[in-house]
Amino acid sequence: MLKRILRDGAASVVVTIVMLGLPVAAARADYWVCPPVGPCFVVVETPGEEGGGAPPGGGGGTGTQECTSGGIVVPCWQAGWGYLNPADGCYYILESPQPPADDPVWEGREPGEGAVYRQRCFGSTIGDLVWRADPPPGTPGSLSPAELAARAVRELPMQGPQIGISPSESGAGLVGLPVWLWTAVTPQTWGPITATASVPGLSVTARGQATKITWDLGDGQIIVCDNPGTRYDKAKHGASRSPTCGYDGYSRSSRAQPDGRYAVVATTTWQVDWWVAGGGVTGAETVTRESTTSIRIDELQVVTG
Repeated sequence: MLKRILRDGAASVVVTIVMLGLPVAAARADYWVCPPVGPCFVVVETPGEEGGGAPPGGGGGTGTQECTSGGIVVPCWQAGWGYLNPADGCYYILESPQPPADDPVWEGREPGEGAVYRQRCFGSTIGDLVWRADPPPGTPGSLSPAELAARAVRELPMQGPQIGISPSESGAGLVGLPVWLWTAVTPQTWGPITATASVPGLSVTARGQATKITWDLGDGQIIVCDNPGTRYDKAKHGASRSPTCGYDGYSRSSRAQPDGRYAVVATTTWQVDWWVAGGGVTGAETVTRESTTSIRIDELQVVTG
């Protein structure tokens, strides 16, 4: 059996590796042990070893969630220690029974105003009593990193495209002539843009970056561009096609459309990545934002003598 014991000292962590002539995988903490006297230590089982990953009496990770402390993967919950707060690397468990009203830990507050938890950080065998207005992150009843991330994502001022189109909305195009499509590039319309959501003890930052714009031209044609497009300049571009994002041209006039115009819908797809301050928990998701405009297309008139 290959085990690695990481002993937690007051100022540093000393790693003792029993090699037995075998290669050692990346450090992964299966459980911590804290004897009545002396420092705590974490036992690291060989990946795949039978019985690894669960301390006597329960513990271990919860589902597929993975928690880290000091760059080492550790259980998100441990019997007698409670739940890991990913923001400070300490475990919290509700003190039971709660201290009496005259206990200094309340700092003059009334019992029931928040609660007292026992905080155990690596290197501490007893733990400290701390008062908190809200449950510590990671504990039942608190916001999970993913829930706080959702709040951060909602705070991102991502918008649909600031549509640029040629011919412009105030003018008219002709059947068969190229149409240019673009968006003004700002943090809100293309990114990158960031926002942070925080509660006591936990902070999550989300970063949004646009990856593509899907253009519905209103005549059944869909154009997908993985760039913001190129702004049309009549003096430079004339009747040429866009080099980055455009439509070869409508095949019919817009005369039969509502208000005599094609409705154009532009939908931006955003990649959003989020992470907990201090590391350990990350995630990603995709969101969309859309904008609309319209365009008038006339038939080319042939004049004969």
